[in-house]
Amino acid sequence: MPGPVAPDSVVAQLVETMRTVAGSDPGFRPAHAKGIVCTGTFRAAADARRVTRAAHLQGQSVSTVIRFANASGNPDVHDGQPGVRSLSVKFPLPDGKFADVLANSVEGFPARTPEEFLEFLRAQLPDPATGKVAPDALPRFLGGHPVAAPFVQRLMQKPIPASYAQASYHAEHAFHFTAADGTSRFGRYHVVPEAGESYLAPDDAGKRSTNFLRDELESRLRGGPVVFRLVLQLAEPNDPTDDPAHLWPADRPRVELGRLEVTGISPSSAADERKLVFDPTNRTDGIDLSSDPILQARSAAYSISYNYRSKGQ
Repeated sequence: MPGPVAPDSVVAQLVETMRTVAGSDPGFRPAHAKGIVCTGTFRAAADARRVTRAAHLQGQSVSTVIRFANASGNPDVHDGQPGVRSLSVKFPLPDGKFADVLANSVEGFPARTPEEFLEFLRAQLPDPATGKVAPDALPRFLGGHPVAAPFVQRLMQKPIPASYAQASYHAEHAFHFTAADGTSRFGRYHVVPEAGESYLAPDDAGKRSTNFLRDELESRLRGGPVVFRLVLQLAEPNDPTDDPAHLWPADRPRVELGRLEVTGISPSSAADERKLVFDPTNRTDGIDLSSDPILQARSAAYSISYNYRSKGQ
């Protein structure tokens, strides 16, 4: 049930604008450029079968590829810089393909459509005359787009995680889940840390080493796996499923999908960074797309971005 597809011109402009905002770093993603690729395992909970017949959610243990990242387009950004962090997971499927889950440390999204998101990015472009972003550009965008302001407020409340292992991550998009008995519901993924949440103030984080989140994760993993619970928040009939900026009420029921264990940092993490693509439209039977227009635009944008990256551009 995919929704309207953004024009190719809009998707191309999204990628080019992100590349301009990020600056010149050939071979890297224009967003989420600084990341760590990890290995892990996932075992589905018994309740997962109540909501989906998807092959990787039927109870068996499966190997996974996990990537933690900073949302900045600068691959050398200081880990103490305020901003969104992300967790992405690839689940292998019996047919050799993958189902991907992408989630961010800030719930929701600052735009409802690809066109709105393009406006949000353009508000962050430097002025060609000064080389600096106009100080009133982003406030002006937020003033004209009230759905974006709550997202920014949530970011300010939890600007920097103390550890990649101590942040909750939230998928922006809704998906349509169908169980073996034919029952179906819309849901959104949430990834909850077993170690609990912990966040830093910018002043504290800025005094730490440039790569403190990677260093902390390496140290933590020497003591055992980093564990998260994959949870599905279920929509009620009147909850919008095509708007990533709209959060569903916190009291909506949640179903435990399983336990994700991060067991180590990939020995080929640097090479994996260049070749891996995590795409939220990668899914399998039992999980279908919603009509969220940004969902489709993201997939197309990732394809364009990968082509640049693979050519070292």
